[in-house]
Amino acid sequence: MKASRLLAGLLIVLLGVALFLSNFDVINVNWDLVFKLWPVLLIFAGISVLVHNEKWKAALYVLTTILVVIWILSAISEGSRSFHDVFDGDGSVRVQEFSTEMSKDISHAEFTLNAGAGKFSIADTTGSVLAAKAETNLGDYTFNSDKNGTTENLSLSMENHSHAWWFGGSRNDVKVRLNSGPDWRLNLNVGACKGDFDLAPYKVRSANIDAGASKITVRLGDKSDTTDLSFDTGVSKLTVYVPSSSGCRIDDKAQLSSKSFRHFTKTDDGRYVTPNFQNTSKKVFISIDAGVSSIKVVRY
Repeated sequence: MKASRLLAGLLIVLLGVALFLSNFDVINVNWDLVFKLWPVLLIFAGISVLVHNEKWKAALYVLTTILVVIWILSAISEGSRSFHDVFDGDGSVRVQEFSTEMSKDISHAEFTLNAGAGKFSIADTTGSVLAAKAETNLGDYTFNSDKNGTTENLSLSMENHSHAWWFGGSRNDVKVRLNSGPDWRLNLNVGACKGDFDLAPYKVRSANIDAGASKITVRLGDKSDTTDLSFDTGVSKLTVYVPSSSGCRIDDKAQLSSKSFRHFTKTDDGRYVTPNFQNTSKKVFISIDAGVSSIKVVRY
């Protein structure tokens, strides 16, 4: 068998097995890391062009194959513990609930979420400043709240993250509810995830979403005069709903992605704006930096 066919075959088999096991929650795969493998194709092509000696070419093919295998296994190991831990652990889900009381003098709030891969949502309002419920078998969450004048700073972080994987049972679900009174700044730092963030009921000044390979839906409202929404993700499907009453500008840095920006006009500087952007008092600024992704911004 030719070394070139061996490399291509191993790459396809490993990716196929990883995708199959990931779909059934047998393992967690860092797909952002996997898709960074594309430069291997350039290496493969360069070897074929530059090296004519069959022995050297075969040796380089073998070396490249070993590097590919190590890279894919590293991506899988980021979502895994050792086999010893898998069979010794019970994968039981722990439920944690957090909240902090709302006081009348709070006018601004900032919330930071630091978590691994999982399912995350912001929906519904609460009489507290923030209420959260976490259900996970991947670690423990800690919650911190610090009041500084009229501002409440809140954080929810996963500690002792085991990167565990359980056969059919990995779980890391976090549901967050916010108070609709304060002006909010949100920082969501997560891994590969499914995110559903309904921010329409809130006055959101800024929302920064840093994620791995993800499927994320964000719905914005018009409670705030200006809203800055930024994405920094891996290979993802992003859908953003923007109220038609607000002017919107998109700064798109995802060059290798499919995009749907209906009712937007591309400007000379490469940005996209709605027809009412200059004339409305309420504005939404969206910045997108993503891997090969599907991106849709919908006005409603």
